[in-house]
Formats: sequence, structure tokens, C-alpha cells
Amino acid sequence: MQMIKTQIFIIIAIAFSISGIAQNDTSSQKKKHHPFFSLNYHYGSVMGTTDFVKGDNLNGKPITNYQSLSFKFGFQNPGYTDWQKTFRGPYYGVGFFMGDFFTEELGYPLAAYGFYGIPIKRWEKLELYSEFQFGMAWRWNHYDSIQNPKNNAIGSNVTVYLDIGVNAFYPITNHLDLGLGLSFTHFSNGGFERPNRGLNLISPSFELKYHINKRPNTRGMERMPKVKKKSNELYFMLGYGDHQLNEHEYDSNYYAIAGLGIHYSFQHSNAFRSGPGVDFNYLWGLTANTDGTPGPKSLDNLTIGLIYTPELVIDKLRLSGGIGIYAKHHQYGNFKQLYQRLGARYYFTDHISLGINIRSINFMLAEFLEFNLGYTIHWKKQ
Repeated sequence: MQMIKTQIFIIIAIAFSISGIAQNDTSSQKKKHHPFFSLNYHYGSVMGTTDFVKGDNLNGKPITNYQSLSFKFGFQNPGYTDWQKTFRGPYYGVGFFMGDFFTEELGYPLAAYGFYGIPIKRWEKLELYSEFQFGMAWRWNHYDSIQNPKNNAIGSNVTVYLDIGVNAFYPITNHLDLGLGLSFTHFSNGGFERPNRGLNLISPSFELKYHINKRPNTRGMERMPKVKKKSNELYFMLGYGDHQLNEHEYDSNYYAIAGLGIHYSFQHSNAFRSGPGVDFNYLWGLTANTDGTPGPKSLDNLTIGLIYTPELVIDKLRLSGGIGIYAKHHQYGNFKQLYQRLGARYYFTDHISLGINIRSINFMLAEFLEFNLGYTIHWKKQ
């Protein structure tokens, strides 16, 4: 089971990591690309969100700091495609992360990820970007009932890697930029393997970026015209996953989750969509016995959620969030518990997509991962 999960994580990580580079359409292949590579160093704080981090560990000391080194390779082209014009010359690519938490109880994780940087403001030389990173981390020294019994933050060898931040870049030579940033980083496996309290980090960063060719002229690029005829979408999502129950996080019982989501979205601009949706999920673990063993199956296993979902449209890639409320839930009650979704999906055709979402409650506690297959119906507004 663990080997299968690891393979699934790695396949999805590779798919989303290469999607950023794969988004150049055929018309851009004759243009001159502007690749770069960079080294990025973080030294920051581990947020005290668990007793393990606060000091309830084998060393008996709080885990307060971490450091990491990342190597990134990417592109920033001067508007060869419509989506590059829409985002006013973003940068994008793939990266490799090496982390150090100064304790053997967490180990020295590695991560592979895709990244995407969107310009916020450009001055004469200084440029400010928001940056989103999404991928998979592995090589954790995770929970083990005998060798690592206190680590309830990381329960598996493979986790999701998520980083959101802002970066400022200043040119110091014709090819070299100096970057300073601040970011929030989260590690979690979405409940695939518990205990899974997760790790949350806040850190400043220092980056050196080298442009292999000359810098692209992003300030002089053509702007995309506003959409005259906006389109609506109806998105059907089949989701599946398995997880362990949070209230029985040290058990070895796994429970499947299957669901159907129906979401309607309105186009607000070339880059942004949003709309309401409904989620139907059947959670086999929702009627588990008090000792964590499987219980009877009935309509009590069915949950219904009402959610509003904003989406960032980057060519064939969608980055989505969402806040919803459980209209029906056997454990939480009806209309008493909010839930959140964060994820990404990639369109392999105009209608068919594959993706992954993290479902959580209270913005911190992961419920489960949704691996999903989607079908979208598009039509123009009259």
C-alpha cells in the first residue's frame, strides 16, 4: 500500500512540475526563449502548531528553526503566448528543494515542485512578484511507533509541498539578479498516513537568479485585450482517495473516500474565474466504531458540501481554492462546519482534466486528498 501511494505521489508531482514548461504553444517555438536558473536559500521559523514542535519530542526541545536550499530552472518570455500577456510576463519552471530542521526526528527532506511567479509591481529596476510552488516532498524521518514515536507532525515518507510567498528582484549585472523574499510553507500528506499534524514554516529568503540569455523586455509587451464575450463552465469532478481517521491517528485502518463534485463558474477576466458548487462524498470511515474499526455502511456515510471556488487560469493549468460548508455531515452536524479546498488540475484536452486537491477543516487540519478526473462543458455568454 505504501509503495503504491509513493508512486502515485511521484507521478502527480512530475506531471504538475513539468506542466509549467509544457505550456508553450506551437507558435512560440520559433521565438527566442529566455531561460534562467537560480539558487534560493531560506532560513526561517517553524510555527508551533503541534506539541511535537513545541518540545514534546525525543530531544525535549522546541523545533524552532529550519533552513533550505533550492535550485530552480525556468523561463520568463516577453509575451509570446496569450497567457503570458495576460499575466504581464510571469516566470515559471521546476525546482528542487533540500531541507534541514536541525533534528534527526524529522530528517532531511527533499522536494520536487513546479513554480509560478506573477508580477505585482514593476518600477524602473526593482520588480515585485507573488510566487506559488506546488510539489511533493520525500525522505522524511516520519512517525514510527518504536523508533520515532513522538513525531505526530509527519506520518509518511511522502508529503505535499506547498509554498506561497512574495519576491523582490533587483538587477546587479546584465545577467544576474538579486532576490529577497518572504514565504509560508506547508507540508502534509492530506491524511493518507496518520499521525499527520503537518508542518508550517515562515521564512525570509535570499536568491541569486542568472539569466542565460538577456533579460526579456516584459515592460514593453503587448497587453491582452479585455474579454468581450465571457464564457461559463460546468465542471464535473470524480474524486477518490483513502485516509486514516484523525481521531484514531495511531490506528492502522484505512478508509476509502469517493465523491462527485458539480461546479459552475463565471469568467471574470482572462485570468480569473469563480462560482458555486456542490460536493457529494461517501466516506467509509464516517461510521467507524469507537475503537476505530470499520462500522456499518448507510446514508450516514454520505456528506454534502456547498462551496464557492475561485480559480486562477494559466493556459491549461488551473489553480483553485474554495471555502464551503457541510450541509450534511454525520459527525459535524448540518451547516455547522466549514471546510476548505486547495488544489490544481491540468487540462489534457479542452474538456478532460486530471488534478489533486487537499481538503481541510479549520484551515489547518487536513481531512483527505482528492485525486480527481474532471469533465468541463464550456459555452459563450450571449
